[in-house]
Formats: sequence, structure tokens, C-alpha cells
Amino acid sequence: MAEPGTRGIAWAGAVNLVGGAAGSVVGLLLAAVVGRELGTEGAGTYFLVVAVFMIVSNVAELGADTGLVRFVSAARATGRSADVPHLVRTALRPVVLGGVLVVAVAAATVRTYPGAFDGLSSRFVVGAAALAVLSSLIAVMLSVSRGLGDVLTYPLLQNIALPFLRLGAVFAVVSAGGGVAAVLTAWMAPVPVVLVLATLVAVMMLRRHAGTVRGRPARPAELRRASGEFWTFSATRGVTAAVEILLEWVDVLIVGVLTSAEEAGVYAVVTRCARAGEVIQQAARIAVGPQISAALARGAVHEAREIYGLVTSAMIWLAWPFFVVLAVFGDAVLSLFGPGFDAGWPALATLAVAMGLATAAGTVQTILLMGGRSTWQLADKSGALALNVALNLVLVPMWGIEGAAVAWAVTILVDTAVVVYQVQHLMDLRPQGRPLLVAAALSLALTGSLCLAARLVLGSSVPVMLGTVVVVAAVYLGISFPLRHRLGLVDLVAHRSR
Repeated sequence: MAEPGTRGIAWAGAVNLVGGAAGSVVGLLLAAVVGRELGTEGAGTYFLVVAVFMIVSNVAELGADTGLVRFVSAARATGRSADVPHLVRTALRPVVLGGVLVVAVAAATVRTYPGAFDGLSSRFVVGAAALAVLSSLIAVMLSVSRGLGDVLTYPLLQNIALPFLRLGAVFAVVSAGGGVAAVLTAWMAPVPVVLVLATLVAVMMLRRHAGTVRGRPARPAELRRASGEFWTFSATRGVTAAVEILLEWVDVLIVGVLTSAEEAGVYAVVTRCARAGEVIQQAARIAVGPQISAALARGAVHEAREIYGLVTSAMIWLAWPFFVVLAVFGDAVLSLFGPGFDAGWPALATLAVAMGLATAAGTVQTILLMGGRSTWQLADKSGALALNVALNLVLVPMWGIEGAAVAWAVTILVDTAVVVYQVQHLMDLRPQGRPLLVAAALSLALTGSLCLAARLVLGSSVPVMLGTVVVVAAVYLGISFPLRHRLGLVDLVAHRSR
């Protein structure tokens, strides 16, 4: 695995982009299998349980995953590498204890309210809670590797191994005629396997790191101070992460409660399609998080600005064509998931536009976190959650899933605008404007015109969509190559962490 500083942002971003893209494709295939085999109603029940699982898993991380990335990378950048083992122990203990508490609460709840889980057995509920806790530990162990400079393990395990194992297990169960509970069990089953692999890699990297540490060990008082700083940041981040995962899934839950499981199934598939475009933002976050943290820890504000601008331009160049295709051919995309799902096209088009605009803000959330402004992000996300819930409660009864889509679009745009103001004006980190404008103009003018022309002339179907994507990709790449300097892509590829 690469030593720190020997790999550039482009390498790290490309690795995570490929892994994230593979994971997103597999996730969509999994949703298609569930939708076609279980129908819209069965898919609704499936996604409602998955929503609760993901919420519990993310809350159980307590923010330690982000804390490890920030503090381990900062310790290495500032000559305090001897603190790393202590930071890992500091992160793990509360997460493990909190996980035990989660399982105990789940067991007590099913005993007290045995009929509250829509036909799911008590054993299933407790087992799901335990696996959600193990899932949170995967994130923590992968963050150890990320903080130590490893860019491969996260995409290989989180974005490739786990989704592929889930797809294989679910496909086997539905082929055997399994119902919703069996499908959900198959979806959760690979978690322990991936946790073991993530732990092995983290332990190996810690041992390798221990052999390179120089300088005196930290004194007990310094370690106590480091622990306090770690949890001051991470606890706030943990609350923020809980709010973020609620933002991701609360609209699905509200649609399920206020309408039907069938509507929730359609809307869940719509949101999964829209969020597939987030793979680019996630790849950028994973790639630049440690480098932003290290740059800010050294006071290298100019380097942080350079990273911000280069990555934002690349995000627009990569993501906007995807969102254009979703907006124009949304009905064709949704038809892949089975009968009845294409009714969600207006909602998908709404979300695609909002997600595209949010992508243009770049890695502002990462900059906020790596700059130590976790309390700002907590306030931002709490306000966004309150806005989203309020809008959903008003709009879903009126407009159904279209109302939920409008609520999410408004929420994400307001939240993004607030964070952009904080990063660019309060933290004084502004990206360079010219590459961003070139990327935006190219993606909108070329992709938008070709997709709209194809739909108007040939209509909307899966073959038309696939043919258009092939043509657009070829033309887009062909025109982008001579513009690679103006797009900032050459500078991005040439960048190395200092």
C-alpha cells in the first residue's frame, strides 16, 4: 500500500470512484432484484427495514470513523505518529460499549412490544440490531486504514466486497422463493465477513506504522488531552452523522407511514437512483479528506484551496452528465426495476436537478469537518432535518412521492447554500472559478442537448436511453480531451500531497 504523499488526489479519487461506481451499480441491481421479485409492496417493506438498519448502524459509529480519519492523518502530518495507537483505542472502546447497549435495548423492546415489528420475529429484530452494530465497526476499522494513508481497502471492502456479497446472497434467496424476512437476512449476512477483513487490514497497517514511528512517546497528560479533543470532535460528528442518516431515510419512512408500503417502495427506488450519483462526491470525500486535514493542520491554506477547486471541477465534469440522463430518461431507468416503478419519474427528475446543483458545491462538507467545524455541521444538518420533516409532513399528504421529492430538493439546496457560505466566507476557502464554469457549460450544453434531442425524436425506452448514453459518452470524452487543461483535469492528475 502506498506510503503517504506518494499518491496524488487523482489516484485516490479514481480508486474510490471505481469502487464506488461498482458498489452503486450492484446496489441498483440489488434494488432491481428486490423490486422484480417482491413487487412494489414487498420492496417497500424491505426498504423500510433497511432504512432502520442503516440509521442504527450510523448512529452506533458515534462519529468515531470521521474522528479517526481527521486525527490520525493530522497526527502523522504534524510529527505525532506515536499518538495513533492511543487514538484507535480511544475510538473503539465507546463504540463497542454503545453497541452492546443497542442490542440490549433491541432485546428489551421486542419483549415489551412484541407486535410492533410487522410480522418480524423477535430473533430477527435482535439479530438485525447486532449486525447493525457490527456494520458500524466496519466503518471504524476502515477509518483506521484511511487515516494511515490507505486508499484501497475502503473501496475494495465497503464498495465492492460488501455489495457483491449482498447481491449474491439475496439473489440466491429470491431464486429459492424466499420472502421479505429471508431477503433481509441475506442482505445482512455478509457484514461479519467484511468486518473480519477490515479488522485484519487495520491491524496490519497499525503494525507497519508502529515500525516507522520515531520520537518520544506521548506523556499521559498529553494522551488524556488527545482523548478529550478526539471525543469533543467525534461526539459532535456522531450526532451530525445521526442527523445525516435520518435525512437520507426519513422521507422513505414518512412516505411509508402517510401513504403505503407500495408508495414507499417506489420512492425508495427513486432515491437510490438519485443517490447513485453521490458516488462521485463520496469518492472525492474519501480521497481528499486526509489531505485537507493535513493541509489545514500545517496551515497550508493555499493548498487546501487548490484541492477544493480541482476536485470540484472534476466532480461537476463527472456527475452532471449522469444527473442529466436521470432527469431526461427517468421513466426508462425506473422501468428496469419492475412494473409500477416508472410512476416515480417526476420525483426522480426533481431529485436529479437538486443533486446536480448540490454537486457543484464540491467537497464543502469535507472541508467543514476536516477544518474542525463539526459543531457548524451539526447545526446545519439539524436545521436541514427539521426543514425536511416539516416539508414532508405538509407535502406528502398533498402530492405523495412527488411531495417528498420536492421536500428533499428544497432541503438539500438550502443545506448546501449554508455550507458554501460557511466554507467560502467564514473559512475563506474559495475554489478557482474558470475550470468550474468550463465543466458546467460543457456537461450541460452537450449532454443536455443530445439527451433531449434523442428523447424528442426517438422517445423514451431502455434501448434509446442506452444508445444515447453510449453516443453522449463518446462525444463528451472526445471534446473533453482537448479541453483537459481548461477543465483542471491535468492539474488534478499532477497533484501530490505535500
